Formats: sequence, C-alpha cells, structure tokens
Amino acid sequence: MIMRSFIYAFLLSIVAITSNASIKKDSSITFFPRARVFPVIFLDPLECQINGGSYFLSPNNSDPRLYSLVNLGFSKPIIANHNKYFAWECNFGAATFTQFDLIKTDRSKYLAGLINNDYKISMDYSLQKNNHTFRLRIFHVSSHLGDDYMLRHNDSITNDKSVNYEQADLTYLKAVANNYYYLSMGEIYTKFVFRKRLSFQGGGLFNFSSSKPINLFTSINLKAFAENNFAPDIRTAVGISFNRSTESMVKIWLEYYNGQLPYSTLDFGRVNWLGLAMWVNFY
Repeated sequence: MIMRSFIYAFLLSIVAITSNASIKKDSSITFFPRARVFPVIFLDPLECQINGGSYFLSPNNSDPRLYSLVNLGFSKPIIANHNKYFAWECNFGAATFTQFDLIKTDRSKYLAGLINNDYKISMDYSLQKNNHTFRLRIFHVSSHLGDDYMLRHNDSITNDKSVNYEQADLTYLKAVANNYYYLSMGEIYTKFVFRKRLSFQGGGLFNFSSSKPINLFTSINLKAFAENNFAPDIRTAVGISFNRSTESMVKIWLEYYNGQLPYSTLDFGRVNWLGLAMWVNFY
C-alpha cells in the first residue's frame, strides 16, 4: 500500500509538470539517445552495468576466501525528450551477475569455481526537472546456483526461490554540481513470493574535482530489506574516475562491503569483503 501511494504521487507529478510546460516547448522525441537523464548507480550490486571485482570475503564462522564478481549488462535509454522545462526517458536494462570463489582443498591446492548466476531484466521511466530526478522502475530477478558449486555439494543445496521475484521501486535523486544523492523505496509485487516485500535504498557519489580527465571520488550505497529485518547492507568505495569531457568512462576503486550476500540464495550470514573493483562505460 505504501509503495502504491508513492507511485500514484509520481504519476500525479508527471501530470503537474507537463501541464505547467508551455505549448511552445520543444516536443521532439529522440530514440536511443546518448545522454542519460538518470545516472548509473554503479555501487548498487544489482545495477544493470559492466563491472567486476575481486575481494577477500569473510563469512561468519568460516575462513576467508577469494570472492570475485563479473557483471555483464546494460541499461539503455530507448526513447527520451529533452526541453527547456523538463526531460524524461524510458530505459530498458538486462544483466547477468556471476560469482566465483577460490578455495583451498584438502590437498593444499586451490580450486576456482562458479558459485552462482543471477539474472535481471528491467524497465524504467525517469522524469527530471532542474536538478531533481524521479525514477519509476519495475524489474525481474532470478538466481541459479552454478554447476561447480552443486557438484562440490552433491547437488544437496536447492534453489529456494527467495531471490526469484518482481519488484517496483521509486527513486528520488538530487544532483549537486557533479555529485548526487538518492533515496529509494521498493516493494515486491509477485503474488506468491518466498521473501518479505518491502525494501529501501539510499546513497550518494562525491567527486573531489569536476570536468577533469582524472578525478578522485568516494561513494556509498545502503540497502535495507524487510527480509533481513532492515539491517543495512553497506557498500563503500573510494577510487579514481577516468573521464571524457564530463562523462566517466572507467572507474577503479577500493571497496568495503558489510551485509548479507547480495547475490544467490546461499545464506552465509552477514559477510565482510574488501578488495578492488572496476566499472566500464560502454554505452
């Protein structure tokens, strides 16, 4: 009910903004535009994007291990309109989130293997006026254990479907110069679901300089799920951005994460990881 109220408010804001625009506004429509209204939130573990990282992961009551992510995806504006009063866009996104580990065997050898694959498909509508942007998004996520992991455990761990669901969320983002912060509320709308429905997200990005070929940045992303009694999952980064004009093309950062494993149906309890990651802009 809370999420539906936010969605209704968002739709009313669309009507209000468009009704205030002059009839002389530029009404041209652009297909597959290069520029984006809503930026890529690269620290969101489930953002449709190209990035990866390797970390030392410490599960509860378990030895540290090497844990690696390879995320391949995109979120591309399909249709957009930019004019002097406001801008809007519709995006389509898809991604696969793959996780690997490196463990030490009884024979003092190291063995790498595929743990899990998560898949996501999404659609969203973003509306921007001045430095305020709202995004309404729906998406589907499903999770599938990797062959290597199932073979190691004799296929004894089954997919409990807790990470197979559809969700709608509403995000508010405010840009401040070359930086931004955001708040989001989401609700799972799948009729039959194996997890609690409500979730929140927030965070931001701060660049230490702007309009330079190379600049330092820091960022944070927090997620809180009813499924985990709203204990926050915290992901932080500090790193270097390589830019072309005002657009970031590559980011490399040192990252720390504390929270539930953001992928797969495996329950390692609360984990910590520390390592290096990279994001690439191929859009």
